[in-house]
This record gives sequence, C-alpha cells and structure tokens, in this order.
Amino acid sequence: IIIPALNEEKYLPKLLNDLAKQTYQDFEVIVVDGNSDDQTSTKAKEFSKDISLLKVLTSPERNVSVQRNMGAKTSQGEYLIFSDADNRLPKYFLEGIHYQLMFKPTDVFTCWVLPETNNQKDKTIATSLNLLLEAGLLSKNPNALGAMIGCKKSVFKKTTGFDPKIGFAEDADFVRRTYKEGYSFRVIHNPRFIVSLRRYHSHG
Repeated sequence: IIIPALNEEKYLPKLLNDLAKQTYQDFEVIVVDGNSDDQTSTKAKEFSKDISLLKVLTSPERNVSVQRNMGAKTSQGEYLIFSDADNRLPKYFLEGIHYQLMFKPTDVFTCWVLPETNNQKDKTIATSLNLLLEAGLLSKNPNALGAMIGCKKSVFKKTTGFDPKIGFAEDADFVRRTYKEGYSFRVIHNPRFIVSLRRYHSHG
C-alpha cells in the first residue's frame, strides 16, 4: 500500500488506523511524504507499533507521481496499491481485494467508490464516479481514480510508472498506457473504498 502524502496530518492517521484493523494482514505500507509543513510524517511513524511493515519516506519533490514511483521502488509486494491519504477503508477491504485477484488475476485495477456521507450530493458524486469508470471500459478508453489504483509490480516496472511531467490526470495516463501495451485492466465493484470528496466540494 503506497500512500503519497502532503500536509495530511488530519486525514492520514484515519487511513492508517483502517489499515491496522484490516482482516487481511499480509501487506506492507509505504508512506511517501512530500516534505510536509505539518506533522504528517510524525503522525505516520506513530503507527509503527500497529502496522508491522510500515515505512515512512521523504520525497525530494512535492510531486504525487514522484512520490508514488519512489514508494513502488521500495516495495516488496507482488501487487502495488496506490491510495490517497484521505481515503477510508472498510476492515474487509484488503481481504476482498486479495480474493478478487485470486479469483480473477488482473494486471491493473481500480475500484468503485462509496460516498463518505449519506448526503444526497455525496451519493450522486460517488455514483457519477463509478459510472465514469464503467464508461471508460465500454469505450475501451479506461479510466481510474488516482485515489485508488492497483497493479502488478512487474507491470509497473515495465511501464516506468507514473509520469512526473504530467500535472493533471497522471492516473488516467498510467492506466491508458498499460492498457495500450496489452495489459489487462479491471474495475472491481466489491469491495469498495470510501473516497474523500473534499476536493470535489472545494474545486468542483
């Protein structure tokens, strides 16, 4: 689980707490901090007692692609999961992902989302995001939310990872490049993760 973070002292501990409570525990967590101005790194290190395989790294650049790539190079797992620092995960999330990949192996994947509240606006946004993912599959122009992207480490290495030069939609670029190179892509409907909608509320 690779988590790029920047000034996320408020949200990152909630995600790490979710990871500490997962029913499936055969994973490592790599937090790549972008040299935050707050206590993001310190807060993350406090979970070393709850997450046995936890690494907290500091990126030389505040660039989400650089941070993701740095975490990927450090990782030991067969699969990589890139998660935003403000996601929330049900306790069965990784067990469900493990089951899905055992049942139907895939090279690259993303997941449907759940809204963080029962507010109708949040539900509508979450549904729209899920439909966007499905539309990409139907049009053979796959899309993925940068909030949650998974892939085989071998595929990541062969495709050189995320492009640091792309300032927007670097997640879609990565997925489309792998797809064009013939790697399989899948949108997992269950389990779902809880996506933070704070950026949608603030920026639209």
